[in-house]
Amino acid sequence: MNTAVQLLETYRGRDKVIRTCGYTIQLIAGLLPKEHQAFSDVLVSTASTLSGSRVVLRLCDDIPMLAYNLGYGLGAHEKDHFIRWVDVTKNMVDQIYGPIEHVMWATERQLLPGTYTARLKEWCTKIWAISLTLNILRSLRALIILRLKKQRLAREQQTEKDDITDVKESMKALRLQEFNVVLTLVGSASDLVNAINWMPPGFLWAGKNSLAFTGVMGMISSSIGLYRVYAAKIKQA
Repeated sequence: MNTAVQLLETYRGRDKVIRTCGYTIQLIAGLLPKEHQAFSDVLVSTASTLSGSRVVLRLCDDIPMLAYNLGYGLGAHEKDHFIRWVDVTKNMVDQIYGPIEHVMWATERQLLPGTYTARLKEWCTKIWAISLTLNILRSLRALIILRLKKQRLAREQQTEKDDITDVKESMKALRLQEFNVVLTLVGSASDLVNAINWMPPGFLWAGKNSLAFTGVMGMISSSIGLYRVYAAKIKQA
């Protein structure tokens, strides 16, 4: 009960719960036999409604995101230049995504002419895929850096017998960082599989993944997101 409360009392927690429910419903719809196609369609529509609710909530994301991006600036505090410029680029891409999605939402609600709705959806998917790719590149670079640090600590552990406790604590911290980076990598890769599937036909595996497989990929990334939100709440407690 306390776990559910901790997840649902925050915006990010609610968003991840809704996302997980949507992809779970999508997975169930994809696994249903053909004789239950009508119910499967109902489930797909429900999943789409849940996804739409998240789009509405993201209408309020632009200003907080802009504040974060301005605070990050050019990432002068980041020691690794590759990670620094990947982060800066990703921040710009994510900032661009919001207004385009808002316009797409307005065209779907017929608040604006719907002539370019399909094109806007395509652009949203492409921008999301770019952001995910940047996140994957950042994660891979971070893993390399962490592995090098672990190797250096392992050598210190063999030579500095007096400070072995400090070395072990540092190694434990690095392993935790590595675990979190791996989670980010797996989550972004799972989402990228779906993003490419929703691209226009002809690009890699666009349009070829089944509904159930899409649900599984979404559940993986959503579950990781849920875990991270919960872990952050526990850490703050």
